Amino acid sequence: MKIRVLDPETRRVTDWSGGRTTELFLYPFDGSYAERRFQIRISSATIDIPESRFTRLDGVTRYLTPLSEGFYLKRNGHWSYLPHGDVLFFSGEEDILCRGSGRDLNLMLKGARGEMRILPKGDHALTLHAFLFLYCPEETSVNGTVLLADSFAEITSAGFSTLKLSRPAVLFSADV
Repeated sequence: MKIRVLDPETRRVTDWSGGRTTELFLYPFDGSYAERRFQIRISSATIDIPESRFTRLDGVTRYLTPLSEGFYLKRNGHWSYLPHGDVLFFSGEEDILCRGSGRDLNLMLKGARGEMRILPKGDHALTLHAFLFLYCPEETSVNGTVLLADSFAEITSAGFSTLKLSRPAVLFSADV
């Protein structure tokens, strides 16, 4: 297994109605989120206002996890709390109202399969996917290699492998 930290200087930062979004990964590489031409998008967003509405993304499967304390979300007319450490899976067609400010991580899939999971400290067996990424909110030792806080890394392997984490991290997997 190889881990390649992606350069933070290559991250694209844009504004949205509730804050700023930092694009960590986009596929295809010549795709465009603004034009909705993508199959896989991984991003981090800040929510800087007390109440915001998630962007509607028809045909997109979404995953979201708070990097901050958490958010109150109104879905299907009901409010619920999404705490730090939980992952929400939902359809981009859903009308979602958010209360609370902070930062989150997002995985968006359009014509692709995948998932986003929180991995606790410890050993984790991995399965090979076309795309496999790890986000480390805190400085974390990954198989003996230290990744700094806010590191986003690509993982490549041949077959099954084990990921050894000294702290929790977020794993993204996707296939097209």
